Amino acid sequence: MIERKIELMWEMCQVTKLIEYTKTLGMKEKTEELKKRCKEEYGLEYNSVSMEKVEKFMSWMREGRAKFRGLQLKHYGPDYRGVHTRKTIEASEVFLKVPYDMIITPKSGKNTEIGKKILATKVKVNWDYLVFITIFLMTEMHNPNSKWKPYLDVYPRLASTFPIFYTEEEKSLLTGTPMLDHIASEYKMLSEEYNRLVTAIPEFEKFTEEEYIRNKILVVSRIFYVTLEGAGERIMVPLAGNIKYNTKICLIIIMKKLGKLIGNTLKKSLLL
Repeated sequence: MIERKIELMWEMCQVTKLIEYTKTLGMKEKTEELKKRCKEEYGLEYNSVSMEKVEKFMSWMREGRAKFRGLQLKHYGPDYRGVHTRKTIEASEVFLKVPYDMIITPKSGKNTEIGKKILATKVKVNWDYLVFITIFLMTEMHNPNSKWKPYLDVYPRLASTFPIFYTEEEKSLLTGTPMLDHIASEYKMLSEEYNRLVTAIPEFEKFTEEEYIRNKILVVSRIFYVTLEGAGERIMVPLAGNIKYNTKICLIIIMKKLGKLIGNTLKKSLLL
């Protein structure tokens, strides 16, 4: 009975609560085993701030009616993480279901105050779907009462693995390759876009240039291309965005809107 409860709590990612539970039962050996397991499976100490954020995020997903089993968010470093599974996932198996209201779309950004002004001013931006998703995320990051806080608390804050944010020392290793020109061109394009947004919408300046560029780059690495109601769309999906896989592996997510299923197989966009 107790072992079953322990496994159920672990499955629900109630790690800290579980370890405290085994402590109260005087199960010293089990407590130490769980601490070690936490470090191995999550890459975190059970009583750390980062682990607390992971637990709150997984709880938030379930409270939002997302359905998943055997998935866990593992940390590899301070700002690098991925989703692991504790069981073999069979071909065509549905391993994650996320309701529509937990999915971020360009429309999410268009409905923000700044998003509406971008539409009204018709300021020129590159890949508007990326811009609107980025604006939504940054708007919620600046909102201390955001309902998305559990998700944003485990969302990356650094982009040092992307060439555009390489250090000068790292860039020096690319000397003689066309990559340096590409990095400079990409940064120039994003910087000019930021300045156009600030000029057209002065309050956009509450977001720094670095913040805007960093978040837009991160969005590029985490969006999916899907078909919604007959039209192609780019979306971001909590938890799914951390899954590491190649373009041949599909992730199935069921989305519900207006009482009907509108989603099917999602494949990582080949454009990414």
